[in-house]
Amino acid sequence: MCGFGWFPLIALSGCNQTHEHHHEQASRERRPIEILKERYARGEITKEEFIEIRKELES
Repeated sequence: MCGFGWFPLIALSGCNQTHEHHHEQASRERRPIEILKERYARGEITKEEFIEIRKELES
């Protein structure tokens, strides 16, 4: 009987890990755009460069 109590705990743990994995993937996908915005904010690239690079990243 004690063994069956572990099943829900293990199942919930697996669901949490899957959720974290999807969140991590989404963060990585946004990262290039975030870096681009940071570079523009610091003045490292011009507005024209920002627009051109953003178009490339979004395509």
